[in-house]
Amino acid sequence: MTTKVLITGSSGALGRVLTDRLEADPARYQVIAPRRGDTGDRLLDMRDAHQIADSIAHHRPEMILHLAATFSSDFEEAYSINVSAARHILSKVAESSLSTRVLLVGSAAEYGVVEAQENPVAEDRVLRPVSVYGITKAWQTELAYLYAGRGVDVVVARIFNLVGPRLSERLFVGRLRKQIEEVRRGERGRIEVGSLSASRDYITIEDAATQLLAIAELGDAGRVYNVGSGVPITMKDLLCQELASNGLADVTVVEATGATDNRGYDVPLIYADVSHVSALLARRGER
Repeated sequence: MTTKVLITGSSGALGRVLTDRLEADPARYQVIAPRRGDTGDRLLDMRDAHQIADSIAHHRPEMILHLAATFSSDFEEAYSINVSAARHILSKVAESSLSTRVLLVGSAAEYGVVEAQENPVAEDRVLRPVSVYGITKAWQTELAYLYAGRGVDVVVARIFNLVGPRLSERLFVGRLRKQIEEVRRGERGRIEVGSLSASRDYITIEDAATQLLAIAELGDAGRVYNVGSGVPITMKDLLCQELASNGLADVTVVEATGATDNRGYDVPLIYADVSHVSALLARRGER
């Protein structure tokens, strides 16, 4: 028996990997993946409550993987996409009495201020977000708790940091890889980055997709699961790895304050407690 899966944000870096993986297994999954730029029935505007409701009513998915998000610092845009879209999805599932499993993708930015001794960060740690993205994702998590209490089968996958192709240039790896390509084309002679002193938890997109599917299929309703490697790496070491893998180990690197979108408090060290997702992976027969 196949599971009908609706994926939002399928044109994003993680969405493409998940969509391709599920479509490669048609015996298990029937995939509905509206992509940005598509026309007709496949276009889905996450700002439009009616489009979201109509898509769910029309397709009646058994699982929704809600990956659509924005990293914008504009509050109205971030609220519309990171909060309201999730509310529209959960509300439609609730009022339709569908037995749909809904996975919401959260972010480590929800944790905000983290002291070094608080690592690895567990899912039940108090949230103290310090960015528009972080606070809107935290509100999305609160919506998950609200609708879980109303009987909706919803779970949250709180992703730390991704490594892989096609990531947003608002993210460190996305900006870095864009500059690497420009160096290769001879369009720039150096790499410009922000501070490299912080340590973060980075996971490949492929591994994150594996963890997301384990959470979607086996996670307990109303719970949050961290998605990460569980291992911190300094931004400097990550930079060196990326440059070395692209044959640019000797390129000039400049730390410039204007080379990052980060504002305000920058967490010096944060990495995930992945014990709960690791238990799900073990049940799924994966590591």
